[in-house]
Amino acid sequence: MPDPSHILNEDFNRSVDSGFVDVTVTTRLPAAAVATPSRLSPNERVKSVINILREGRMSILDFILRILDPSQPDFVYNRDWIYNSSKGEKQNSGDGQHVSGKLEQMFDHIFADSRGRARMLKWFRPHAVAYISCTVSNEMDAVKEALRGTLDSVTPQFLLTWNLSTTIQDKVALKAPILQHILRCASQTERAIERNKIKDSSTACNVIITQLASQRSHHSIFLTVPFTLFLWTNGASKQIIEALYKCGLCISFTSLLTLLEKLAVHCIEHAKQVARQSHMMCYDNINISTSIFVEQRSDAPAKVQSGTFAILYEVRNGNRDHMRLSPMLTRALDATPLTFNSDVRPTLNQMSSFHSQLRIHVIDILLATCSDFKNYERTDILQHSERRKMPKGYCTKQFPLRTSTIDESSITGNIAVIHDVYIRQLQMTHDELSDYAIPSFNDQSTNARIRGAKTLRVKDVNPFTRLQNIQLGFGLFHLCLNLVWALLHVHRGSIHQVSSLSYFFALMDRTRLGCEHPDYHTLLATLMQILRGIILNAWRNECGHPSLAAFASSEPTVDKLLQIADVILIKHATPAYESSSKKQMDSERPTDTAQHNLQLLTRDLLYVLELTSATSAGDWGRIEDILGNLAMMFRGAGSNNYCSEILHFLFNLKKIWTPEFADIMRDNALINLTGLEGHSMPVDLNIEHHIKFLKLFFSAKGIYSTWDRLGDISATIALLQSVKKQVGRALGIAYHGINHTTPDTSSSVWKVANKLNELELHVFSPDRKENDSLKPIVDVLTEGERKLKSSTLVTFNRKVREMLAGNGYEQEEDELPRATFDFVSADNTS
Repeated sequence: MPDPSHILNEDFNRSVDSGFVDVTVTTRLPAAAVATPSRLSPNERVKSVINILREGRMSILDFILRILDPSQPDFVYNRDWIYNSSKGEKQNSGDGQHVSGKLEQMFDHIFADSRGRARMLKWFRPHAVAYISCTVSNEMDAVKEALRGTLDSVTPQFLLTWNLSTTIQDKVALKAPILQHILRCASQTERAIERNKIKDSSTACNVIITQLASQRSHHSIFLTVPFTLFLWTNGASKQIIEALYKCGLCISFTSLLTLLEKLAVHCIEHAKQVARQSHMMCYDNINISTSIFVEQRSDAPAKVQSGTFAILYEVRNGNRDHMRLSPMLTRALDATPLTFNSDVRPTLNQMSSFHSQLRIHVIDILLATCSDFKNYERTDILQHSERRKMPKGYCTKQFPLRTSTIDESSITGNIAVIHDVYIRQLQMTHDELSDYAIPSFNDQSTNARIRGAKTLRVKDVNPFTRLQNIQLGFGLFHLCLNLVWALLHVHRGSIHQVSSLSYFFALMDRTRLGCEHPDYHTLLATLMQILRGIILNAWRNECGHPSLAAFASSEPTVDKLLQIADVILIKHATPAYESSSKKQMDSERPTDTAQHNLQLLTRDLLYVLELTSATSAGDWGRIEDILGNLAMMFRGAGSNNYCSEILHFLFNLKKIWTPEFADIMRDNALINLTGLEGHSMPVDLNIEHHIKFLKLFFSAKGIYSTWDRLGDISATIALLQSVKKQVGRALGIAYHGINHTTPDTSSSVWKVANKLNELELHVFSPDRKENDSLKPIVDVLTEGERKLKSSTLVTFNRKVREMLAGNGYEQEEDELPRATFDFVSADNTS
C-alpha cells in the first residue's frame, strides 16, 4: 500500500487554487490507470484518487481529516492553501464582487443535500448560538453608544426635531442588522412578510432594540424620554410610567420630574431672549383645586389655589422702531375725543365689504346644506374677499412662562403679575422695558384692572412702573362669548313665542340650552344651525321655483345667486346698518311682530357667523369692519363693559397709537399655531386651551404636588404638546380614529327651515294670529346707536380724560347678568 505522505510529496500535477495535488502517477499505478494526466477528465481524476485511497484503505473523510488536523505538521502547506484565498478570489473581492471560494463551495454542496444540511445544522447549532450571541452583544454595545445620552442632553431643540426614523430607526438598522433581522423573523411569518403590505413590524422591532439598550444602560434615553412624555401628556399615571420603566420603555417618574425642571429652564431662557425683542404678552388666571375633601381644617391650605399664567408671542410684522413708546405718549397728550360719525360708525367701504361677506355666507349656506347643490362649482367670486388676512402658512411662535401664585383678580394683583413676569422670571431691567410698547390681548375684566393700575401708577417713576408700555387689546374669544350671551338674553323669549330662541330650542330638542348655565359650544353650534335653517327657508321663498331642487336643476348662474342673496339680506335680515330716522319712519307702518323678530334674530346671528368665520380665517380686516356695529349691539343689549372695551380699542387705534403700531395690533389680535388654513384663533382662546391642559395633567391632590411643579409644566406646555403630536405621528397614531366623521346636523337645519315654511314666517302678515302674544324684540343695533349718541360716548370721553390725568378709572356696570356658561369658571367669562 502506498504511503499517503509519499503520494502527496510526489511531483504531481498540482491544482493550485484548491491546495490539492493531482495524485495520479505514472510509476506505481495499474496499467489501466496509466495515462497522461492532462488527458484525464476531472471525473476520471477523482476516480483515480478514490482508487488510490481505496488501495490505501483510507476513506475520503479520513484523508481530509488527516490534512485538516492541526496537529499534523506535515500538511501545514496544504492547509494554508485550503484556508487562504486564492489569487483569483482576492482579485474579484478587490473589485467589490462577492465570490465564493472552493472551500465555501464545498459547504454549499453539503448544505444543498438534505442529509448534509441536517447534520451541519445539528453540529452548528451550539456554535451558531454562541456566534450570534457574541454578534448581538457587540451590536447592542454599538446601539447603546449611539443612543447614549443624559437628561441634560435632552433639550427643547432635540425634542422638536426628534423623529423615530432618523433618531432611532436609522441608528438601529446601521448598528444592529443581525438582531433586527432576528426580531423581524420572530415578529412575522414568511407569508406575512411577502403578502402583508400594510402591517410593518419595523417599528416594533426598533422599539424592542431600544428597550434592550435601556436595560443594558440607563443612559440610552433617546426613545424612553419622548415616549415617557407622550404617555404622561396623554394622562398616564405615575404607576403606569413606573411599570413601563421596569420594562425599559420609560424613564422613571422621578427622572420625569427632573426632566421637566430642566426643560422649563431651557424654555424660560428662550423666553428671555424673545422678551428682549418685539413680543406680545398675555395672561389669565388659573384656579387649581388642592383638596378633594369637603371639610377643611383651620390650618389647612385653601381648597382652591388661584394663580396667573402668562405667555409671550413673537410679534408678526413687529418692526422694533415702530414699537417705540414715546411717540404714542406724545399723541396721547393731544388726543381728541372719540366721535360717533368719524370714529365709531362704519365707513361706506366697511359697510360695503361687510355686505359682500354676508352675501357669500348666504350662498354658502345654500351650497353646503342643500344636497341638490353639492356639485355646484364654487368660483373665486363665491369666496370671501380678503381684508387683512394672515399670510398663508404663517405659524405663530409661543413661549409660555411659569405659573405664579399671584391672584390677578385685583388691581394690585395685576401690577404684581406684570412685575413677576418681567422682573422675576425674565430678569429684565426697567430701562429695557421703558421705551418699547408691549401688545397685550386679554379678557375685558383683566384689561379693566390694568387700566385701573395705570391710573393708580400715573405719577410713578418710569413708563414701566406706570404700566404705560402695556398696550391693550380685547380678546376675541371672550368678545364672541359675551356677544352670544347678550343675544341669548335678548332673543330668548319662551317656547310659546314663535321665532324666539326658546321656541327653536324646543323644536330642535335642545331644551337644556334654556337653563341658567348653558354649554357655550353647544349653544353656538345650535345658533348657527338655526341661522342656516332660516336662510334655507329664505332661499326657498325667494328663488322663484317651487322647490330648491327645481331651483338647482335650473342651473342658476353666480350672478343669479348673488342677486337673490341681496334680496334675502334686505327682506329677511334687515340692512346691516340703518339710521334712527329711517327706523322711526318704519315704525309707523303695519308690523308683523313674528316676522320682525325673526329678521332681527337673523341679522344678529349673521354678525356672530361673520365674527367666528373671520376669526378662523385669520382675517382681522373683516372683524374691524364690524367693530363699530358690535359696540352698538353690546350697548343696545346692555353689555356696557364690552361696548366700552371696543371703544377703548377704537380710541387707541385712531387717536393714540401711531399708524405703524396700530397695524401691529391689528396683525397680532389673531394667531395660528399650526400654519394650517382655517385654524386661526384669538389669543385669549389659546391661553384658555393651555389652562385646560394644566388642570387636566397637574395632579394637585397629593403630598408630592407643589406649585413649583405646576410652574415647570406651564413653562413647557407648548413643548409637551408638540412632543405629544410628534411621537403620535411617528408611531402612526391618528388624531382621529378611522371611523371619525363630522356629525351631520342637516336634519336639525331642515327641521327649522320646514317649520318656518309651515308658519310662513318669511311672508309679511300683519294679521298673523301669533302676533297678539308676541312682544317686539329690542333692535340692539338701533338702541345701541341711540345710547351711544345720547350719552355713552360723552361719558366714555370724560372717563378717558380722567384716566389719563390719573383721577381714577370707573368701570361700567352691565345691565344684563354676567356670562356664566357651563364650561368655564366665572373668572374666565368676563
